[in-house]
Amino acid sequence: MDIESFDEDASFEHILSSLRSTGAVIIRDLADRDQMDALSKELRPRFDDCFLDGQSAFDGTKTNRFNRVLTNAPSAAPLVEHEMVVAIADEILLPHCANYTIGSMTAIEILPGESDQALHRDDTIYPIALAGMELQIGVMWAVNDFTSNNGGTRVVAGSHRHLRSWHLPDLSVWSSAEMPAGSALFYLGSTWHGGGANNSEASRIGLINTYCLGWLRQESNQYFETPPNVAR
Repeated sequence: MDIESFDEDASFEHILSSLRSTGAVIIRDLADRDQMDALSKELRPRFDDCFLDGQSAFDGTKTNRFNRVLTNAPSAAPLVEHEMVVAIADEILLPHCANYTIGSMTAIEILPGESDQALHRDDTIYPIALAGMELQIGVMWAVNDFTSNNGGTRVVAGSHRHLRSWHLPDLSVWSSAEMPAGSALFYLGSTWHGGGANNSEASRIGLINTYCLGWLRQESNQYFETPPNVAR
């Protein structure tokens, strides 16, 4: 089973069906390269400030990452509320809540020489599991091109069908989310995934925004991270 890739003008019903079936889907060119270039320039100083800070076996030893994205990179704001993001999140999350919210925003730069991140599912931060109810959805924006060689996100298609992390799917078979800058990988909170190894000579930059059911606590407290003037 592979991750399907669509153009923005593809049938929304087909995109949604593919996401529900495989647990992930790529939509190409949702934002233009000029917007991604502007975002990259805004992210650069903060990446340099936090250079290899907080290394760990899970986060990597050659990966930069930080939160407080909206405070540091205003160009990220249109991505948070992109009409395609909202349309998909509405379909996945609103059947189970009155509203949903941003669970986290993280800028990630995978540097050359980084190895594969451990495959995981994002919803394990919540100690509940109900069949048929997704707790969150993730949207990984490609700030620059994602390839299988530079650390494109690895996704285990179909792995969302296993109710909880102790029901392990076959993690030996995965697909790399290859997509041009401005594209986005949508994946369910229950889908197993992880950053790829960067065997290239340049960094791979992505922005991951998650959205969770409104009655769950956010993974990263946006009310503390984002000043009122920025939130407005």
